[in-house]
Amino acid sequence: MGLTTDRKVRKEERPETLARAMRIAEILLEKKIGDVWVVDVAGLCGYADCLILGDAENERHMQAALEGLDMAISPPGTGFSPERGGRWTLLDLGDVVIDLFLPGTREVYRLEDLYSEATIYAVDPSGKSRRILPEERLSLYPGKNRDMRETGSLSP
Repeated sequence: MGLTTDRKVRKEERPETLARAMRIAEILLEKKIGDVWVVDVAGLCGYADCLILGDAENERHMQAALEGLDMAISPPGTGFSPERGGRWTLLDLGDVVIDLFLPGTREVYRLEDLYSEATIYAVDPSGKSRRILPEERLSLYPGKNRDMRETGSLSP
C-alpha cells in the first residue's frame, strides 16, 4: 500500500483531526496570531493531516502565542518544543503541524502552494471558517510583500 493511500485511511479513521486543527487555530487567534489558515493535507502529505499557518507581529508575540497554546493543549507537567528558524517557527504535533511566521516571511515560502489540491480554511477571530479557493490564495497576501521573492528583498 502506498503512502498516499495510508494517509487517506488515517484521515477516515481519525475524523477528529480537522476539528482539533480548527480548535488550535481558534487558540492562536485568541493570542492575536493573524491570517490563520488550516490546510487539510490528509492523503496529500506524508508527515501530517493538517497544517496550520499564521502570522505573528514579532518574535515576542510569537513566543507568547506559543506559550499560550502550550498551556491550552499540553497535559500538566508536559510541554512541547517548537523548532525555531530565523523567520518562522514550526511546531509538530503529529497529525497537525503549525507554522508561525514573522512579517514578510509567509509570502516567500507559500507552503500552502505545495499542496494545490488541499482544502484551505481561513479561520476568523469568531471561530468561523471559510474555504479559500485556489485562485484566491495569492490575492490574500498583502500587496507590498507579494513580489518579495522576485525582488530578492527576503531570501528563503
